[in-house]
Amino acid sequence: MDMFTSKTCAAPRARATMRTTLLLAAAALALAACGDKTPKAPTGQVVAILDGQEITVLEVNAELQGTPIPPNMTRRDAEKVALNNIITRRMLSKAAEERELNKKPEFLMQERRTAEQLRVQALARDIASKVKAPTRDEADKFIAENPWMFRDRKFFILDQIQFLRPDNIQSLGFEGAKTMVEIEGILNANKIEFRRQPASLDALGANPNFIREVSKVLEKNPQELFMFASRPQGAPAPVVLVNQVKESRVQPFMGDEARTYATNYLRNERTQAALRAEVEKQQKAAKERTTFQAGWEPPAPKAADPKALEGKDPAGPGLPAATPPEMLPATEGAAPGAGAAPDMAPAAPAAVGAGTTAAAPAG
Repeated sequence: MDMFTSKTCAAPRARATMRTTLLLAAAALALAACGDKTPKAPTGQVVAILDGQEITVLEVNAELQGTPIPPNMTRRDAEKVALNNIITRRMLSKAAEERELNKKPEFLMQERRTAEQLRVQALARDIASKVKAPTRDEADKFIAENPWMFRDRKFFILDQIQFLRPDNIQSLGFEGAKTMVEIEGILNANKIEFRRQPASLDALGANPNFIREVSKVLEKNPQELFMFASRPQGAPAPVVLVNQVKESRVQPFMGDEARTYATNYLRNERTQAALRAEVEKQQKAAKERTTFQAGWEPPAPKAADPKALEGKDPAGPGLPAATPPEMLPATEGAAPGAGAAPDMAPAAPAAVGAGTTAAAPAG
């Protein structure tokens, strides 16, 4: 082989070696760059990143909303706990997706129901935000028209008997009972379980019409028994409460606090009226657009009992039973300085005999 041929063959080999060296150097640089590229720590409104998804301060605040922070815990520690709860929930949610549990019929049904409830809550908030706020004059007028809630506000200490309303309550003879012992006798004779205990009733936290009727009864006879019905959430039937006043005292409620309470009461009343109107509007529309299988039609509304105060709730203004719970507004302006009023269903006292004053049974 001559010199020319040797040089000619060596040149491609040299170029190939150089290309290889350059490629290896570039790869090494790339690997070094990857090794140095660590994930950037979240800043600003982003407090954590999980699998590439940001978790913001707004989400942490939403997680904490309505949760009381223990006195021995700082706000930041509570936020850290809330953040950890969000991360744990998302990890568990991802695990459920990996098992395809989110594709099961029962999950899809619950998911739809939850989404509907959230939309209804959003609608309720929107309606409430557009309710006209009561004026100062309207609040003062309400205070003047309801002295038993404000200037002459009464706080009652009661001896109370509670029992689930039986279907045959009208035939048990409660209207003739004049003492709590006689009420106990009727219940024992009919093998109806009951509970007797002290209770309280604050005129400020109760429906004005209910307190007005109770006051009329007690003016005639302070020892008169009076009965009304309550329907606590989750109860299998209305709870009947038979009461006798053991003590009452006047606790005036006036001034700026009273005006604030009256303003909130009127706003709550108007909000419920607006929500009730929307519910009735949508129920009417649904009636025109829904076809039912035989036997699944909504039950006909019951006739109003003439002995009951029409549509009034002793615990304050309320919505009809058909109103979705998520449409219920939050209660504002709680009465200070007294126990909470009992949770009562629409029912009010009406004289039915010389003994017990009875409420129309709650439906």
